[in-house]
Amino acid sequence: MKRRTSIIEAAQIVFFNKGFEQATMQEIAAEASLGVATIFRYFPKKEQLIVAVASEIVQSEIEVFKGILHDQGTCYDKLERIFDTLIFFQQAEHQRNSKLIEAFECYVSMSKLPLDDMEIYQANYNKLITLFTELAELGEQDGSLRTDGNTRETINTMINVFGNFSKKMAMLNGIDAFQTQVNEVQQFNILKKLFLDHLRA
Repeated sequence: MKRRTSIIEAAQIVFFNKGFEQATMQEIAAEASLGVATIFRYFPKKEQLIVAVASEIVQSEIEVFKGILHDQGTCYDKLERIFDTLIFFQQAEHQRNSKLIEAFECYVSMSKLPLDDMEIYQANYNKLITLFTELAELGEQDGSLRTDGNTRETINTMINVFGNFSKKMAMLNGIDAFQTQVNEVQQFNILKKLFLDHLRA
């Protein structure tokens, strides 16, 4: 298990620096200080390693959001912390994961055939949805969120939109041609306020 984890960590570095298409298993083996045969023993195809990297990133996010969900506070408080966490993930030193997930989703959408092991990624993604559904149920119980609409669908939609926006901002960060007059922190806070104001009871 430890060796598999070290391979995934090495692959994250190589994929981030070279891209999924250009990265080779030999480069990943070198980054992990392992023989390439060992890499292939754990991941017979590069695309399986690509999916493993994306799945591991989602799993790490699950642990963070699970901690917020099980912490003290109202549903509204926890939702605000989730938005703040998504903003925190976009700070320069934490952008690698966001860029990799955005690149992964593009890679999957452009692939002509389904990727091997995609069910692992999908299972982790479904865990995220379950967590946010639990959060909506808490909001219905503690009265901190409005209940005159579809709270569960609204929360899942808002977090999905906010997450996709934050990943897109991470991808465009540092590219002068895509810079806007409103800086990204202001944009995040405007979007966060719109969502929270809409949901507040």
